[in-house]
Amino acid sequence: MKTHTHTHTQGPWKAHAAYFFGRDSFQITGTNGDSSPFLCRLTDDTPNFEANARLIAAAPDLLQVARDFLLLAALHDWEGAAIDFAKATVSKAEGNA
Repeated sequence: MKTHTHTHTQGPWKAHAAYFFGRDSFQITGTNGDSSPFLCRLTDDTPNFEANARLIAAAPDLLQVARDFLLLAALHDWEGAAIDFAKATVSKAEGNA
């Protein structure tokens, strides 16, 4: 399996319910050694803040799934729109799009 250099905070990321300056919010933290660095915060004045926070927290796992899917596709010579979409998505996540 191809090894990727992480330029982002490695997962897992977690979305935690919080209260921030009088607003309900979710903050997303990552994993970096023994600490959990703050990545971002979404407050209740943001549309769909809770669902968006969960999606953001899943990003490292989703990226890995896309990479694994592309590896499997390459092993089986699969082609098609789903493969192209996965390639474009990984490229976008890696800052190449």
